[in-house]
Amino acid sequence: MIDPTYQPFYDRARQLQYQLHDAIGGTANPQAFAMRQEMQHLVNDLEVKKNPRDIENRIATLQRQVLQARSQPDSFMSYEHIDHFHDNFDQMRQDVRRLSAYN
Repeated sequence: MIDPTYQPFYDRARQLQYQLHDAIGGTANPQAFAMRQEMQHLVNDLEVKKNPRDIENRIATLQRQVLQARSQPDSFMSYEHIDHFHDNFDQMRQDVRRLSAYN
């Protein structure tokens, strides 16, 4: 059972995880693999109600990975997807900072 405070974050992370999987596809790119792993870690962190600062750090790592994908000439993700994930992760970080346990 997920903590009710974390439920919206968990639901959003799962949705982004599915979208990320669709955006990346079956590519064997090491960066794509790392992003899939990091996204799973985020979902797991939310399931066990990790400290909001740890969750924010995990989201920041995903943001950096998205920006690294943009800088590659043959990126495994389209620019539209990169912008979508960057913006969603940015919004999610802001929302996590508003949690009462974030101090």
